[in-house]
Amino acid sequence: MANKRIKYPGVGEVLYVKSRRARKFTLTVRPWRGVRVTLPWFSAYRDAEAFVKENLSWIEERIERARLYEKTNGDLRNRPASPEAEDALRLRARACLPGRTAMLAKEHGFTFRRVTVRRSRTRWGSCSAVNNINLSIFLVNLPGHLIDYVILHELVHTVHKNHSPAFWELLDKHTGGRARMLAKEIRKHRITI
Repeated sequence: MANKRIKYPGVGEVLYVKSRRARKFTLTVRPWRGVRVTLPWFSAYRDAEAFVKENLSWIEERIERARLYEKTNGDLRNRPASPEAEDALRLRARACLPGRTAMLAKEHGFTFRRVTVRRSRTRWGSCSAVNNINLSIFLVNLPGHLIDYVILHELVHTVHKNHSPAFWELLDKHTGGRARMLAKEIRKHRITI
């Protein structure tokens, strides 16, 4: 299906992509890739454009974060990683992250479908619409309490698919009232081997 690109003041180019798998509008802002809106194949572009206009302040905030990430991690974009170091990291991650996720889910009363460990450099973790949890292999380089924070963050997304006040309230409940503090702490870490 054809994609559409539109420029917005203060935001720049936004890529609109129609997908047969999409059930709703989804906004993503990623370093080096920019702003992307995925919309169901049957949706009108004008409705997606209205969705973007309603979320311009959120997009601008994420663009600033992406630019900061690009500035501080510019060497990561084209740097070839050591295959041996990355293989060792992947083995470590696959050996501990799925088990830790299952343990925390049981301890805190969450359910999920499966855990996938990937070579993601743009985010520590994510949770899909059907509650599949994806974790970056680079997560194992973080201190233990931040690994647990990321996993709990994604487990809370099995209940709340956004970062609403209800999401933060539930995450706070499962992190001993430290959700915002841990979120601030993890922003100080870069994804590196």
